[in-house]
Amino acid sequence: MEKLFENKTKYSQKEYDIFIESYIKEYAISDNIYIFFYIAFFGICMIFAFIEKEIILGILLLMGLIVYLWFKIIRPNYLVEQTKKSHKVSGNFINKYEFYKNHFNVENPDGKAQIFYFKLYRVVETKSYFYIYISRQYAFIVSKLGFTQGKSEDFSSFIKKKLFTKYKNRMN
Repeated sequence: MEKLFENKTKYSQKEYDIFIESYIKEYAISDNIYIFFYIAFFGICMIFAFIEKEIILGILLLMGLIVYLWFKIIRPNYLVEQTKKSHKVSGNFINKYEFYKNHFNVENPDGKAQIFYFKLYRVVETKSYFYIYISRQYAFIVSKLGFTQGKSEDFSSFIKKKLFTKYKNRMN
């Protein structure tokens, strides 16, 4: 199978921080709306439970709210801090990407993977990077300066055609 593009991206704290900033711009509003909705929902239900003297139900709702906040706020912040301390953002971690017609390969010191385009969650293009999301939380950072085969402009057109409904241009 013919390799269309190749890229080597060196990960550092700078790239990771730029990615986190981009992620926040992409998802902050929707995340905040959901968090507000769930806090309001659980809060109103707890108030009614305590008014109706349903103490056990009120406590269960409070526990549900705590669990929800754990998974939506506390745990993600913890994971970001753990990643900042990992070897992946130390400046010595390099991802090598090989893009083919129907899939791409990624290779790094942790191993190799083959990923089909139809399984991707989203691709976001910024001025300097492509963020290839494999889920809502996890993305590969592909530097536009890291192409060793092909050009970033051609890759942009290619990935846009492959993922037209999942492609977002955030160059502003």
